[in-house]
Amino acid sequence: MRGRQEQMTRTMNAAAALTAVLLLAGCATAAPGEAPSSSATTSSPMPSGAPASATATPGSGATDEPANGCSNGGGAVPAGAATATIPDVDGDDEPDTEFFAEAPGPFTYGIRTSAGGVATLRDDLAGPGVHSGWTAAIDGPVGHVTVLDDGRTATLHAWVGCRFVTPVGTDGRPYRFGLNGFSEYGTGVACVPTGAGRSLAGVLARRADDGRYDIELTTVEVSADGTRATNGPTETRWTGLAASDPRVRAAMRSSCDGVPEVRTSGR
Repeated sequence: MRGRQEQMTRTMNAAAALTAVLLLAGCATAAPGEAPSSSATTSSPMPSGAPASATATPGSGATDEPANGCSNGGGAVPAGAATATIPDVDGDDEPDTEFFAEAPGPFTYGIRTSAGGVATLRDDLAGPGVHSGWTAAIDGPVGHVTVLDDGRTATLHAWVGCRFVTPVGTDGRPYRFGLNGFSEYGTGVACVPTGAGRSLAGVLARRADDGRYDIELTTVEVSADGTRATNGPTETRWTGLAASDPRVRAAMRSSCDGVPEVRTSGR
């Protein structure tokens, strides 16, 4: 029993270490959010277009949050929505609420601030399973980012000026990531603790010929107005990991250092 408990502890610690250390990484043929430079194939096509926002469109600018919090667009959280309390996003030092609503459709992620403001973001991802989303503070000029995913693809958004903005990459298209090996745009999304807070990053679990994995991390930087996302440095953090390693499994999904996320039912 003691040996089993020690093994479980090692596994949990390894998974926690990855969640706490991973930054978004690029892929073998293209950086996350950018068009591939080669003819590499994918196991699932990338969805076209960008998730529409009720308050912002890809590439649109935004302004800073008011000092007393966001009270624009007041409204209620939809009935039946999954909810979670998140740290303050609008500068009034009060916790806010994120939600994911399935009905009446389409899927909608949103934030209701403690000041009474509500902003929503339509989830246009086409995956048939569970969809999830989270919002987190990150280092850099933008302050907060939101990531939505359907288990195959993750889309990136910024929270600026009491609304969502969808940044574009250097290719002029909405910035997004692949998950679970479904595309050439990396394999995961994660956050990494830094001296001041945390950084956003893309993850690539690269499979070698011997079946083991190297994990590459690429930082992602979002402009202050939320309109642009660019790739920063890439590093190889681990090499020679077995497919069963918790760090490899964690590198295939979207998560952010223990930040609360909300999910659809998957039905």
